[in-house]
Amino acid sequence: MASLHGRRPAVDLDQVTEWDAVVIRTDYSDDGAWERVAVGLRQPWAEGVESSWHAVEGAGWAGADADEVLAALPDHLPDLHDVVFLADADTMCGEQNSLLAVSTDPDMRDEEHEIPGLGFTSRFRILPTAVAEMVGNLAIANMDYEDFSSSAHGDPQRIHRGFLTPE
Repeated sequence: MASLHGRRPAVDLDQVTEWDAVVIRTDYSDDGAWERVAVGLRQPWAEGVESSWHAVEGAGWAGADADEVLAALPDHLPDLHDVVFLADADTMCGEQNSLLAVSTDPDMRDEEHEIPGLGFTSRFRILPTAVAEMVGNLAIANMDYEDFSSSAHGDPQRIHRGFLTPE
């Protein structure tokens, strides 16, 4: 394991499938908030479709930012893992416990647009209950990362809340 002041531990994705959300916990300030995140992540994304997620936890991840997480990912990611999710300080202290969705595509560039829903970013907030919907749609190639990011871009709080979630 790497030192806390140097590189972060490697992320082992050998047992992860295209149906699994990869969630890296980088903040340990509120175990109750983490449990609320876990409850949200366990919600099915459609009727009869279970959710699945893989947590990456440990002291070596405390305080890690998105760039450190991306640097610790394996050089070769499974093709359909276009995103990882961070349970960071904003997740733990935020009212809705939204996770940070981070694109793993090194070529993705942010595209701002003044019309809500038309821009997208490589990083955005997402409700835990919407994570399985995103991962499932990416796995079946029904939607792209940009579709979810654009949804967050169009939200007043910049959070993707889910396409199937009632208002």
